[in-house]
Amino acid sequence: MERAWCWEGNVQDTLASWLASEGWAVRATADTATREPGIDLLAQAGDRWLAVEVKGYPSTTYERGPKRGMPKPTQPASQARQWFSHALLGMMLLRDRRPDAEIALAFPRFGTYENLVARTQFSFSMLGFGVYFIEEGGHVELVVPHRSVDTGR
Repeated sequence: MERAWCWEGNVQDTLASWLASEGWAVRATADTATREPGIDLLAQAGDRWLAVEVKGYPSTTYERGPKRGMPKPTQPASQARQWFSHALLGMMLLRDRRPDAEIALAFPRFGTYENLVARTQFSFSMLGFGVYFIEEGGHVELVVPHRSVDTGR
């Protein structure tokens, strides 16, 4: 089944390819099709590690299960806000799981995500969390730089 460019697996693949072109070695990716738990993308550049929580953009129809192809009652923008909040929790859990790594989020470029990132950008910067936007044509933009932080451990 062909998936939309904004499906989480496609966003992850695009970011992985881009990171590799920027000198990062992608060490692991989660299988998003099976909803594999864990770090969505783990990359290394020298002694730097990057752990990324990747989200897609919700479709208007169910993509699996007995309701496959049927319309969802939730609007994509509303569901995207929920996914954004889940991504924030994912970042916090990643920080504790991988205190040695830089942490980032990756989203397909949609207005809902852009607005939420704009409204939380200062907090991301203070926490050292980065944000990548991936566009339909494959362009990747790091809109909030990630950095390592002193965890005090």
